[in-house]
Amino acid sequence: MDHKTFLRDEVIFREGSYAETMYEITAGKVGIYARYGTPEQQELAILGEGQIFGEMGLVEYYARSATAVALEDATAVDEISNDDFMMYFRDQPDKVLSIMRQLSSRLRETNAKYTEACRTVCEAIEAEKAGERRGKDLRSRLTGLIRQITRRD
Repeated sequence: MDHKTFLRDEVIFREGSYAETMYEITAGKVGIYARYGTPEQQELAILGEGQIFGEMGLVEYYARSATAVALEDATAVDEISNDDFMMYFRDQPDKVLSIMRQLSSRLRETNAKYTEACRTVCEAIEAEKAGERRGKDLRSRLTGLIRQITRRD
């Protein structure tokens, strides 16, 4: 396992890059962004000490879905390779359980936001069919839900 330290605004990894590693924050904060550095940049999450990120790279070796950026000077992370992760299964099963809990929590939050967005879309469609004048309120609610879905904090 490699321990790395970053300065504020330093990129840890970029959206679209490939790597078979994940990270655990040991100090500081990390921002996760879609379309980082563009006018369409969107903050997805702010993570702190003890939290993990980049796990999809470790699990499925697929292009990174976002960019990770250090938000404070001396932000420190442990870079966890596939071999390190396999060692956790053998020597530190509590660490694997902690990682699984974090992933489960993220998925549960995303599912709740997605379900609410779908419910709002259905209400908007039904209101439109019935000729109700609630469209503006529902559109506003849906816009807020979309912002929540794309932001995990």
